[in-house]
Amino acid sequence: MLCPRCAKEIPDTETMCPYCMQEINPNLEFNDFREDGFVQIKSKDGSKISDSVNFKPKYFDISEYKMFAVAIIFVLAVSVFTIFSLRFIQNEQTPYVEKYKSVEQFAEKSTEEHTEETTAKKIVNKVKKVTIKNLYGSWKLSSAEETDYTAIPYFTFGEDGYIQENYGTIIVKGTYKDLTEKGKPGVYISIDAAIRGVYDFDVTGNDNDGYTLTLTDKENGIVYTFVKTQAQMKKLGTIPDYQIDKRLLGTWYTKDRKKAYKFVKNGRMKRRTNSITIYGVWTVDVKGEIIIKYMKNEIKTTSSIYKISKDEKRVRINDTLYYKEK
Repeated sequence: MLCPRCAKEIPDTETMCPYCMQEINPNLEFNDFREDGFVQIKSKDGSKISDSVNFKPKYFDISEYKMFAVAIIFVLAVSVFTIFSLRFIQNEQTPYVEKYKSVEQFAEKSTEEHTEETTAKKIVNKVKKVTIKNLYGSWKLSSAEETDYTAIPYFTFGEDGYIQENYGTIIVKGTYKDLTEKGKPGVYISIDAAIRGVYDFDVTGNDNDGYTLTLTDKENGIVYTFVKTQAQMKKLGTIPDYQIDKRLLGTWYTKDRKKAYKFVKNGRMKRRTNSITIYGVWTVDVKGEIIIKYMKNEIKTTSSIYKISKDEKRVRINDTLYYKEK
């Protein structure tokens, strides 16, 4: 008997083909396989030959192979797409790495890049002879950084011998004096700030890369390093829902004119004490106090009790009496 699936000769007693595992109907015999893939079927007793020549053995039906081939092609396509996608993502997220043919070539390239980087970072000093004039301009500590909520001091040396510190919304004024002797630069700084004292100084750099100022405290040897920059001043927004006392509007001085207040109706104010000027914002509260906000290294708030005379020409703020400017 021939297997209807693989067409191999199998014993008549078999109910399943040992080659392709096709189940065999014991009452039928398959023979006369034709080129078109059809087969004639007859019963074993030979009493009847079936007219069902439309029966097509399974092994001649290639639809399963087509489906298998399509499945393989699909899997390959998905794999290729996945690989290229991963490579694209990797290239987007990682820096480009140049490939080298040899270790020697890599070493040569690395040496060239290192040399170029070192050369680019080297700052040429154009300051041939340091004098007091090299201090002119504004400086900040090289390590100092500020944010929207913090401030750092800027020091400006003027050509007239005056120095000014800008710190948040505060301005401090002072003086400085040239102490250069025998070609060794020195300076005395007189200001109500952290750098008050006598210093040796040095200035290096150039117009393209910027300038660096080094102050060495002659008393304790502490070294301060500054970089040249543009001085900055902070500006505060007014206090939300601020209230003003119209009687306070204007400028008020002490009798010796060493202290002063200026209150503006837009919620801003200015206070001067000797060499220090504070710019801030103000409001009054129900307790009869002036609330002032200003900024040094961070935002500060102060409150002062005030009382205005009946003629509104004098005001006592805390324990100090001020007279209104005419």
